[in-house]
Amino acid sequence: MTDIAVAILSALAGFLVWIVQRYYERKAAERLRREELYGTLLSSSAEFIGTGNMAPFIFESQRAWLYASDEVLERINDYLTAALAEGESERSGVDSSTQQDDLYRAEGHLRLSIRRDLHPATQLTKAWVDKHWNRATSTPARIQEYLQRDRSKSGYTGDKA
Repeated sequence: MTDIAVAILSALAGFLVWIVQRYYERKAAERLRREELYGTLLSSSAEFIGTGNMAPFIFESQRAWLYASDEVLERINDYLTAALAEGESERSGVDSSTQQDDLYRAEGHLRLSIRRDLHPATQLTKAWVDKHWNRATSTPARIQEYLQRDRSKSGYTGDKA
């Protein structure tokens, strides 16, 4: 009788360990998916700011509906709204410096929401982003060169132009 009880308890303990292990494996896989998604979002926002090509961000923002947190989705929407307003100002020939500032602020807030999702204990705040975060970019040619290099390393097979 004791042997049966030990066998049952051992099997139950093994089953519980397996359940816990699977839970943590799923959490790790989900985090990796979010990290990949957020990496492509950040790259596509850099491409848009540096080259004016909004297409990658549009596509990646749609994928965000699969894994991004609600806060990140809200900041993506803010970024898209600011990008459209900035583009409309440029097309109409109006001074777009205010819209460009709004776009840069929206980009900083998007980055902060991504950081909060991946690192909930972050000490960074929107006020810090608004006051201290320095957005930097490069020439469109250099950005395209980097993106082509990055895509070739990752095995990306889409259009590299």
